[in-house]
Amino acid sequence: MNDTLARQKARAVGKITSALLLNDPSEEELQVINSLSDATTKRRVKAIYFPGGKGLVKKVVGVYPEFLLEFHEGWVEFYKCFGISIDLNDFPLPKNLILEPEQNYWSIVVPDGMNPQKAFELRKQLTSVYEYTSVSKIIDVYPRVKVSVIKANPNAKVECSNISLNKSIELGLFGTTFTEGCLIDGRIFKDSGIHLDVSGWTLHTGSRRGGGCAVGSFWRGDRFYVRWGDPDDAGSLLSLRQKQF
Repeated sequence: MNDTLARQKARAVGKITSALLLNDPSEEELQVINSLSDATTKRRVKAIYFPGGKGLVKKVVGVYPEFLLEFHEGWVEFYKCFGISIDLNDFPLPKNLILEPEQNYWSIVVPDGMNPQKAFELRKQLTSVYEYTSVSKIIDVYPRVKVSVIKANPNAKVECSNISLNKSIELGLFGTTFTEGCLIDGRIFKDSGIHLDVSGWTLHTGSRRGGGCAVGSFWRGDRFYVRWGDPDDAGSLLSLRQKQF
């Protein structure tokens, strides 16, 4: 096929795909659709749209890297495993993200009604856990953010180590809540079997234990640990995960 015919076919497939997704293809377009392999059609649709309960959600071309787009799409299946249905129409990725070259990113999707206790219950279904501090006493002090984005780093300590909870407030750094921390930790383990914070631990600056104590999480041995600390505690193994939203 020469270049002219290749371009014409690409435009035709694009037009046909759009018509198909709008449920309004012409008879002629239907014939072309039927001539395409399922794999071709699926690749075309997946390249442009997310699945959503109310339909397909169009991706914003040229704004988000492919790794982040694919990861974001995976929240639908993650929640489905726990009997929770979400529609990505209701959870768009944040606009105006500042993304570093060569750095991958994860989104965190927090459905309505999710809180530290409910997120921890989901996390408990995946691996053993241990509470150095009772999760029943943890509250999120940051308002719920439906979708935030963090760097895809297995160990948080490479990001903002030696910054205490109180110092993070002074610097204007927004870290994850404990709710978000449980969700992303569970998601990464369910997807890949990888544990976050095998070395060091994540400081969840968006949450507090009773009395204003800091809250963190990490993996040791064979379980997910929840711990507390003084809001002025800082160290090389302790770091928040800075989020954008």
